[in-house]
Amino acid sequence: MAILPTRNNYQQSASTVLVDLKKGDTSKRNDFVWMYQDRFYAIAYMATGDSNHANELTIMAFQNAFGALKQLNPKQVSMEIWDWLSQFIVDACAEYHSQYNTPNNGNPRTDPSADGSAQMDWETTIILGVQRVKRCLNALPEEQQKVFLLRHNFQLNYDQIGAVLNQTPENVMAWLFRARVQIVKCLGRG
Repeated sequence: MAILPTRNNYQQSASTVLVDLKKGDTSKRNDFVWMYQDRFYAIAYMATGDSNHANELTIMAFQNAFGALKQLNPKQVSMEIWDWLSQFIVDACAEYHSQYNTPNNGNPRTDPSADGSAQMDWETTIILGVQRVKRCLNALPEEQQKVFLLRHNFQLNYDQIGAVLNQTPENVMAWLFRARVQIVKCLGRG
C-alpha cells in the first residue's frame, strides 16, 4: 500500500467518470469497481477490524453509489471522483458503528489547534525514502497509523475519518498531530 495517494486515477473529474458509468456499460462499471474496491475494503477494514464486515461494507458502499448515480445528473457534480465516491464508504462505516458500537466522545490529550505539522509537504518527506516512512509509520500506535493512512493515503477529511473510526474529529486531529510529530522525529533520527 502506498504511503501517499497516486494522482493518476483519483484526481479525475467526477462528472466525466460518472457520465460514462451512467451510460450503463458493464465493462466500465466493472473497471470502476475494480479500481476502487481495494480502497473501499481497506477503509472498511480499518473501521471494523473484521474481513466479513469489511466485505459487506464495501459491497453496500458500491450499491449505494450506483443507486445514487441513478438519481444524479453527473454533469452537475463539480468535484473529483474520489471526493464523490468516498462519501459512500464513510457513510457505510458510520452506519456500521451506529449498529454495533456506541459513540466515542473521549477528550484528546493534545490540543488539535496546535497542529503546525499540517503545513508539512508530505511528498518531500517521501523523498527521504518510502521504506523509512513505512518503518516510522509501523512504530506508531494502531489508532495513529489508521488516522495517518486515512488522511494521507485515502485523502479523507477529519469528519470522514471520525465517522470511519467512530471517533470525534477532535480525537482524529489529536491522533494525527501525534502521528505526524512521531514520524518527523523518527525520520530525523534516520
